[in-house]
Amino acid sequence: MSLSRPWRPRRLRTKLLLLFAGAVVLVGATTGALASLRTRSTVEAELVKRGLAIATDLATFSVRPLLDDDLAALRRMVNPAVTQDYVRTVAILDTDGRVVMHSDLARIGERASATSPAGGGCGATLATADEPRYEIACPIVAAEERLGSVVVGYSRAAADLALAQVRRDIAWACLVVSLFGGGLAFLLSSYVSRPITQIAAAMQRARAGAIAPLLDERRSDEIGLLAASFNQMTTDLARHEQHLSELVEARTAELRESNTRLEREVAERTEVEAELRRSRQELRDLTAHLQSVREQERTEVAREIHDELGQDLTVLKMDVHWVAQRVGPTPPVAARLATMSRAIDGTVQAVRRLSSRLRPKLLDDLGLSAAIEWQAREFEQHAGVACRVRSDPDDILLDPARSTALFRIFQETLTNVARHAGASRVDVVLQRLPDRVELQVEDDGNGITSERVADRRSLGIVGMRERVRPLGGHLDIVGRPGGGTTVRVSIPC
Repeated sequence: MSLSRPWRPRRLRTKLLLLFAGAVVLVGATTGALASLRTRSTVEAELVKRGLAIATDLATFSVRPLLDDDLAALRRMVNPAVTQDYVRTVAILDTDGRVVMHSDLARIGERASATSPAGGGCGATLATADEPRYEIACPIVAAEERLGSVVVGYSRAAADLALAQVRRDIAWACLVVSLFGGGLAFLLSSYVSRPITQIAAAMQRARAGAIAPLLDERRSDEIGLLAASFNQMTTDLARHEQHLSELVEARTAELRESNTRLEREVAERTEVEAELRRSRQELRDLTAHLQSVREQERTEVAREIHDELGQDLTVLKMDVHWVAQRVGPTPPVAARLATMSRAIDGTVQAVRRLSSRLRPKLLDDLGLSAAIEWQAREFEQHAGVACRVRSDPDDILLDPARSTALFRIFQETLTNVARHAGASRVDVVLQRLPDRVELQVEDDGNGITSERVADRRSLGIVGMRERVRPLGGHLDIVGRPGGGTTVRVSIPC
């Protein structure tokens, strides 16, 4: 029986009880059958013996009446014989088998089938007429001459009655033996199953974690040995369980201490990470602020240089022109004034270039598309690299923060192309989508490596990312060895 199913303590007892009871019933039935067969044989032999005695006596006393042909005497012998127990018919036959005298007078003169057995001795045959009976025939002999035969019809009812009585006696005996055997089987099954039931219940308790109480070991048979083994096993199990509990408690204490240290380290690390995130965010905010301040300062410096210095140079050129008109065509003075005028024109151009580099006026006046187109022409003129720009739409106007970020990223990208790419062509695509603005710069140079893109020491790339981050944008740089580099910037708008 599987221990995973509920234990039913009466199952083994029932099996043993049925086994013992079945054995008793089998023995009783076998004994009854053998006794019935033996009783039938004995009773039938006794009946045949009695019938033969009656037939032999009739044959002996029928010699004289049969020789004298004295039917009355024969009748007087037949009538008493019929009155005996279980004698149904008596017939005296002549040598031809004709009935000379019969207990049923109506059958006198008939030819009977039963005759004396061959060899002149007595014999019995089983006949079935109205009821089963024995036809016992005995020859009538006088001076070794056969005069006829006597046939006695002896009923088998005696045998059936005796057999029925024997069967009733056997049934009662079997009943008594079955009751006694059942009681004995119950006691034996209880004696065998009770300790097994106790062992099974103890195993269930042990399985549930309850070791005590121990089993009784007083029996000296195999069950006692099993109980002793089980008690030893439960004792060892309790000892091991205690040892295991101590180990678990010690390990639990170690784990609790380790968990405390780990929680403390995690808290410290979390605090450090939070501080690091705050510091990083402060640095980003500071970087964004510095970039904003720098752009404002560049704008102001560019405006002051363009307005004040440019105005002063214009006035100076006008004064030089006025002096030249007053002096006249004096060769040394005119030549000097011409030289001064050319120097003033060169200074004006330098002031314009310096002002544009600090803050292109086109970015504020005409928008991002015009500023990028101007920067591309400047790059093409100074670097000697063909630069094609496509803007969709032609005029893209954004707020100052986004325009400045995209323009500065474009400037940094062109600077990297001039320094590192070794490119011969640069393609620029600027387009405005429904939810964002995208700038893509692609060259046909050497191609930047992924290691350099991820290198924190690449300050130009780090600066581009920091310009995009505050605006919620995304910067993607992809290099193909020998196939150029693509810089893609996307900023929500």
